[in-house]
Amino acid sequence: MKLNQIALLSIAFVAFFACETKKETKQVKPLYESDWSSLQKHQTPQWLLDAKFGIYCHWGPQTIELLPGNEELSRVEAIEKWKGEKFDAKKWVDLFQEAGAQFGGPVAWHGSGMLNWDSELSDWNSVKHGPKVDIYGELVKELRKRNMPVVSSFHTGNFWERMWGRLSWKDSTYLDPNQDHSKYATLNDGRIAEVIFDAWYDRITEAITKYQPDMIWFDVGFGGTIGGDLKKYAISGRLLPHGDNSLNSVPEAYQQKMLSYYFNKGIEWNKDVEVIYKTHDIPTGIGMRDIEDGNLIGLQYDPWMADVNMQRHFEWKSTWFYNPVNKVKTAGTLVDMLVDMTSKNGRMLLNVPPMADGSFAPEVTKELQAIGAWLKINGEAIYNTMPWVFFGEGPTEVTNPGHHGQGKQRGELIPTYTAQDIRFTQNGKNLYAICLEWPGEEALIRTLGSKGKLYPGDIKALSLLGSDASLKWQQTAEGLKVKMPQVKPCDYAYVIKIERK
Repeated sequence: MKLNQIALLSIAFVAFFACETKKETKQVKPLYESDWSSLQKHQTPQWLLDAKFGIYCHWGPQTIELLPGNEELSRVEAIEKWKGEKFDAKKWVDLFQEAGAQFGGPVAWHGSGMLNWDSELSDWNSVKHGPKVDIYGELVKELRKRNMPVVSSFHTGNFWERMWGRLSWKDSTYLDPNQDHSKYATLNDGRIAEVIFDAWYDRITEAITKYQPDMIWFDVGFGGTIGGDLKKYAISGRLLPHGDNSLNSVPEAYQQKMLSYYFNKGIEWNKDVEVIYKTHDIPTGIGMRDIEDGNLIGLQYDPWMADVNMQRHFEWKSTWFYNPVNKVKTAGTLVDMLVDMTSKNGRMLLNVPPMADGSFAPEVTKELQAIGAWLKINGEAIYNTMPWVFFGEGPTEVTNPGHHGQGKQRGELIPTYTAQDIRFTQNGKNLYAICLEWPGEEALIRTLGSKGKLYPGDIKALSLLGSDASLKWQQTAEGLKVKMPQVKPCDYAYVIKIERK
């Protein structure tokens, strides 16, 4: 054999073993264990850090109960009257996209033993009762077609009242919804029976396995801490010496087992997933916290979400389901809230309630389309952005922070912003100053004065999103002065784009 042939074979031999060694040392992502220390290694996905606006829908038998003449219906009777004859997943997701939403999904389980998916565990599901359609599955198909991440929410409340049908995979006991199951509330040394939590776990993991949601949002029941917060005997993870210390919650072992199952499924699916929860329902650093129908004061160090009801709370029965008595918030109000939350490291999950037949009321569609029109012009100041070192300036802040802070008093506690109220977001070299009201002939942005964070010469150019006008501007010690055009580019929240060097 010639020397050059031997050399080539040697090189090939070395390359082969190098490749095999590389294969052997390839990093395999470790699986999550069912304990908090292991689960805390989970990271919030980048796609969710970038996403700022999603939509989900409360739709169920509660919508039937709110119709005139149905006040005395039992939940089971309402389910059988719930036909949802106009439900169309394509039209729902079309509307999500028209509104400019980046992610969306259904309320998968809410307020009864009725599951809004094609369950093999319980016959009390939306395929066998009510609309006779797989609500969750149909929406997932449409969302996946549009490459929109899927959120699914679970609102379980009093667990022993929510486990209709077969109890769990290992316990075939059948719970009839027309019977009293309150005995399960005290079978575990005075607390909820373990078989009930087995039923909870099996239902949640069935939905996870069948539909592979990108994020799960747990409302009441999962951790139970919101009760103490709302009753003012627990504050920011501290139990106060007065009031009740009872907690209606999933035991930690079940929380850990469920979260490790979900996070490990994410590894199996090769995608990043997230869990959303209320307040301090689980230790910090494992998922993302949610503020229900509320907002927070100031720039937050950790990313967060607010699930916001599109309707104001005039009547409190089943407030998250469509009720014409509960007037719809205007697009201007919702855009201001979205801007304020985004500037504070938050994002909005907007509840858009369909009517009983599965279609959306004209006033709902109108406001959603108006939000979408605003985002078409100004979306670059929201999507894929991050907060700046100052979230904003101006006189107005949230007056009633925390859970339900934007829903009380018929929404009258939602701030009314002025022309002096400005919020900041950024993406790369671009800084966005969002004026929450039209500033008139001149905008003065005090935060961007020449003695502030931006030094003289840091600003390359300015423009107003949606306008072709050439802006005249001057950076002084007082602030950045911007001459505004005569014509407004949109109806609310006006974005000055600042290109930095």
